[in-house]
Amino acid sequence: MRNRTQLIGICAVLICLSTTSSYSSSRTEETLAIPCNGCHGADGVSSGKSMPSIAGQDAAFITRVMLEYKQGKRSATIMNRIAKGYKEYELRKISRYFSRKPWRSFGGTEKKAMLERGRALHRKHCAECHEDIGRYRDQDVPRIAGQAPKYLYMQMTLYRDGVENLPQPSEMADKMALLDETDMKALAQLYSSID
Repeated sequence: MRNRTQLIGICAVLICLSTTSSYSSSRTEETLAIPCNGCHGADGVSSGKSMPSIAGQDAAFITRVMLEYKQGKRSATIMNRIAKGYKEYELRKISRYFSRKPWRSFGGTEKKAMLERGRALHRKHCAECHEDIGRYRDQDVPRIAGQAPKYLYMQMTLYRDGVENLPQPSEMADKMALLDETDMKALAQLYSSID
């Protein structure tokens, strides 16, 4: 009788484990991505001035950034804690989901002098990596064209000052060190104005 009770208990544990595993693996990309909409906007299109849009970004790029948060390689106020709640394959599902969503630009300034200054700075300092005036994206380079200007300015400042752990190519910090506040604001306004 004791062996039968132990066998039933073992079977119950195995059934629970297999059910949990199949539930976790059957969660759809969309279901996994729902919590992201709270900060990054519906379908990853941010309406906030300090929050990046993630819709239309490269899936490999999103996955890499999420793994950096999960592994503590990238500083964040909350993303590092959120990322730890997902398994790696779930982060890949989320990344695929947002990569297939259409990009929608934030919209920037119409100040001609600011945009001209931004274009000149882009050609001199940024065009090599951020091709097509920031529209280009791949696994290493995010699309920056169309992001909110406040978010772009904030990121450039973080790269320049090296205050937080942001795994970026050393060229990024080197280029930002050459720019003053007005230069960074001009670049942010330029990129945000690009569709």
